[in-house]
Amino acid sequence: MKKTYALASLIALCLAFWMSSGFLTNAIKSDDVSITARNLALRDRELDSPLTPVRTIELEAAFKIRLVKLRGETDHKREVLIQTQLDGLIEERPIERGDFVEEGQLLCQISTEDRQARLIESEAQLEQARLVYSSNQKLAKQGLLSDSGLYDSRSQLKLSEANFLKRKIDMGRLNVIAPFSGFIEELHAEEGQFVTPGMACATLVDLDPILIRADLSELKLKGIEVGRKASISIDGFDVVPGRVSFVSQVAKPGTKTFEIEIEVQNQNYLFASGLSADVEIALDQVLAHRISPSLLLLNDQGKLGLRSVLKDLVLFHPVQIIDEDGDGVWVTGLPKRLQLITVGQHAVSEGERVTVVSETSLLNAVEERG
Repeated sequence: MKKTYALASLIALCLAFWMSSGFLTNAIKSDDVSITARNLALRDRELDSPLTPVRTIELEAAFKIRLVKLRGETDHKREVLIQTQLDGLIEERPIERGDFVEEGQLLCQISTEDRQARLIESEAQLEQARLVYSSNQKLAKQGLLSDSGLYDSRSQLKLSEANFLKRKIDMGRLNVIAPFSGFIEELHAEEGQFVTPGMACATLVDLDPILIRADLSELKLKGIEVGRKASISIDGFDVVPGRVSFVSQVAKPGTKTFEIEIEVQNQNYLFASGLSADVEIALDQVLAHRISPSLLLLNDQGKLGLRSVLKDLVLFHPVQIIDEDGDGVWVTGLPKRLQLITVGQHAVSEGERVTVVSETSLLNAVEERG
């Protein structure tokens, strides 16, 4: 009897386990079906959802002269410290700070003292040496003077000539003159002051031509060469032409920029040193598009560019700004002709399908209604 109850209990337990496992399997299958169905429904909704509308305009490239624009300042070409070569008292200094002086004009005059007497003495010694050498030549021809005697008189003549030339040069050095035309920037000697060789009389600066010094970045260095023409706009003056006279071949360690100099004629001395100046250097012609700067954006990689549409797909084009004017900015890097997104470019991404509304069609519709 006990065996019968035990057998019945075992059968009931197996039946219960079998039934419960079937429910679990159906539940899992039911869950799998629900997830798949949800994914399919989600995809259907995405396909059925309307595409993002964007407004476009058709652009075509035009030739544009590529300009390099720099900000710099004027600088004098030469600055020389004019120094004395003799010792003595400053007898005359007929210049003041800010004076313009011509090449060869007197800056400082050193007192003559006994130098004139030394010059006269050396001139007399030279004349005597010439007479002695001339007489010895005649004696030597007659055999009355040895060769060594003739050589001694000739050596004495050479020494006298050198001494006279030295005294003559010293007399010329009494007048400290301007080596070129320019402006007196600083004065270093006063009348009555005793000076020695190497002491300064004045500082002279040359402002014609004037130089424009600026710094070029690595990206702007290509195409800049000596002799290339430039346009210079100096604050408060009209635009003047210039010429690139120097391009550094070594970058500055701190800024990684290259120094450039532009030479500008300044015959009327209108431009002082240290004025701010804008420089434009014309390079080659390139195909470019003029756009509104508000259309520019950055992609996920941080590159500056524009978005366009090709066959309902959004494209991204990295661009480079080469110039700007009152109507917008000029950029390179775009196809020659494209449908540029003008409204909605921030709401779409590269590769996305969109609905295109042409600005031309909108204008035509407005005109028809009018």
